[in-house]
Amino acid sequence: MKRMKYKAVSITLFPFLLLLIGCTEKVDKSTDEYIQTIEAVLHNTLTGPNEKLKEILERKEGKERTLAMAEYEAKLYKDYFANETAYNDFTTRYGTLLMTEPYKNKCILKVETIEYERTHSKENIYNFSIQLQYQKEGKESPEVKKITGQADLNDEHKIERMLIRVNDLWGSFPKYKRK
Repeated sequence: MKRMKYKAVSITLFPFLLLLIGCTEKVDKSTDEYIQTIEAVLHNTLTGPNEKLKEILERKEGKERTLAMAEYEAKLYKDYFANETAYNDFTTRYGTLLMTEPYKNKCILKVETIEYERTHSKENIYNFSIQLQYQKEGKESPEVKKITGQADLNDEHKIERMLIRVNDLWGSFPKYKRK
């Protein structure tokens, strides 16, 4: 009787395990052409703020700042997106906006590692997991936070949509006072 229960449970669970395991596949960064696009955008978005961005945020105001930021973002991101809509969606949600909180708190962000999994769909969709290092300027020991997201690319290796789940990251920043 116990043997029949074991077989029944095994037969029932096996398809679910296959479904769970088969939803994504690990990819090799060096051979997958789509990853280069995703990686460039993630590094540009989650590393910094760099000196050029700090200069824009510190020295420019109003319309001059808006124009300088638009020019800065276009150089960093525009070539990686499938169309104007995809580019605008990304820059209004993420882009240099992700550097505002680190800049205010005098923190530096740096991407340590990124892992990718390609989904089993007809489209070019990749899930990613990032180990992101952040530290207060002048402090010796950085902290590391894991963030995740997803990118959907077209056949020309351009991003059509991107999601970066950063809410937990911003909530975990220590609230440093600016000097």
